[in-house]
Amino acid sequence: MVDEAADPKGNPIGTELVYEDDSVRVWRIELAPGETAGWHTHYLDYTTVVVEGDLVERPNADGTVDRIEVTPGAIMRWNQGTLRHALRNIGSKTFRNVIVEVKGRRTGAREAPAGA
Repeated sequence: MVDEAADPKGNPIGTELVYEDDSVRVWRIELAPGETAGWHTHYLDYTTVVVEGDLVERPNADGTVDRIEVTPGAIMRWNQGTLRHALRNIGSKTFRNVIVEVKGRRTGAREAPAGA
């Protein structure tokens, strides 16, 4: 993993950083059923593309939990956020997703830490 691409607490945004240039950072995430990705915060606007999966759960730092049905091919755009969250695969299929972070474009209120 690339340390400077991780959340300040050390958790990466995805399973593997697969590409990075001056404009974007592209992650792959893969979670087996029951597996959880660590707590992290997105400091950049990002788009996700579901490759495989059916049901995930996103526990949020404020105590809420979002249950998200995912469909292969679904594309979701998210603004960078201040709410830390994790991601847990509660479905019966392996969850595979591509995350594209857009550098230099932050619509939320939080400043990105150095290296984000």
